[in-house]
Amino acid sequence: MKVAFIGLGNMGAGMATNILEGDFDLTVWNRTASKMQPLADKGAATAQTPMQAVDGADVVVTSLMDDKSLLDNLLADEGILAGLKRGAIHVCVTTISPTFADELLVIHQEHGSRFVVCPVLGRPDAAAEGSLIALMAGDSEGIDIAKPVVEAFTSMVDVMGDIPSHASTLKLCLNYSVISCIELMSEVYTCADKAGLDINKVAGFYQIMFGFPVLQMYANKVKDRDFDDGGFRMTGGLKDISLMLNAAKSLGTSFDIGEIIKNKMEEALQKGMQDKDWSAIYEISRARANLK
Repeated sequence: MKVAFIGLGNMGAGMATNILEGDFDLTVWNRTASKMQPLADKGAATAQTPMQAVDGADVVVTSLMDDKSLLDNLLADEGILAGLKRGAIHVCVTTISPTFADELLVIHQEHGSRFVVCPVLGRPDAAAEGSLIALMAGDSEGIDIAKPVVEAFTSMVDVMGDIPSHASTLKLCLNYSVISCIELMSEVYTCADKAGLDINKVAGFYQIMFGFPVLQMYANKVKDRDFDDGGFRMTGGLKDISLMLNAAKSLGTSFDIGEIIKNKMEEALQKGMQDKDWSAIYEISRARANLK
């Protein structure tokens, strides 16, 4: 099977590497050409444009920043649709808005191609290890054909049906759960620290309370103020929390704590923390409490 991978950022590079190691015929493209070299060294073909990358591909996986960057790369003169053959499958692993996910299905149907939204759960280390969790929805035949490619970089694939927005909405709900827990830990650590408590005591109880490994990781990450890795950068976090709030609003519901988180993220960006991990909202909690 011929596969094209578009976007080799923190997440995309790991996913593409696992696809290549899964013995697929892989072509890669990235706006910053140097990021293609590690894949080229391992045997992947490289392309000058998205159009060239997808030429002849059966499955195209995109790992781009947001709705706009995906649409730009899709519709450009030398973009994905310009080179995508009829019947090919576009798998989007980016967290995008539910409305846009459904719009992409229509765009591909009109083009004669298939669309599958496939947001993933996990950080760059999970992408590199091939242990992401994927939520797939969209064209049913496209899901069946593309699933082996997705399985190359995941430990679990949940097929959710033929409505793309369902998978996008669930991803936002799950991400909202994670960032809400980060906000909770930020508030609690701040309170405990200001009261003179040993926050290691709090962290110990969190290890018992939160059985999910990602939350256990964040419990220590926030406690240790370890935010420099940028595994999920603040800019991406603000994009996702905005998507979460808009998705809730479109359903006539609200994510109230999300407004608080968005405000803290915006303040973090104003303070030059755009490359910090999104859990660095803790620093905003501390600053507001006059803690160094």
